Amino acid sequence: MGKKSYYLLKNKKKREIVSFELDKLDGYKVSPKTNKKDSIEVSKIIFVNREFSEKIIRKKIDKKIAYLLEQLKIIDEDDSGDNEGAIRKNLMDAEKLRLQIINNYVKYLGHTYESLTLKKLEIIIEQLRYKLYYIEMIKREIYMNQINYGNELEGRRSR
Repeated sequence: MGKKSYYLLKNKKKREIVSFELDKLDGYKVSPKTNKKDSIEVSKIIFVNREFSEKIIRKKIDKKIAYLLEQLKIIDEDDSGDNEGAIRKNLMDAEKLRLQIINNYVKYLGHTYESLTLKKLEIIIEQLRYKLYYIEMIKREIYMNQINYGNELEGRRSR
């Protein structure tokens, strides 16, 4: 079979197949990641309905923000101070999501939802940066205390 694309439309009255050119369709493009045995293989899905694509993107963004907030909560509860790697990973994920919203999802989202979501992400990013800065300050303070303690010991040994 060649590179043909089909659109299946089911009505109560009649069933017909309409052919579309996928390159000319404008909509939210998704490539599915799951493959099941004995099923039709789908390589690309294009959501043409604007409201439907907006709902899908909102759900996707809300799920990622909820995950970041949960990770921030876990970081807040953990007082051991050895979670710098988790903070850096979450900070990179938050900044990546921010860039995805700005670059890819702006044309599908409404202006108010977009601005509110970017404000939420900015608050999460600032909180993660503060946590990272706080850990760095603690490390610097420990290092300075070790240097000062070493100087005191050297002072006692001299004549």
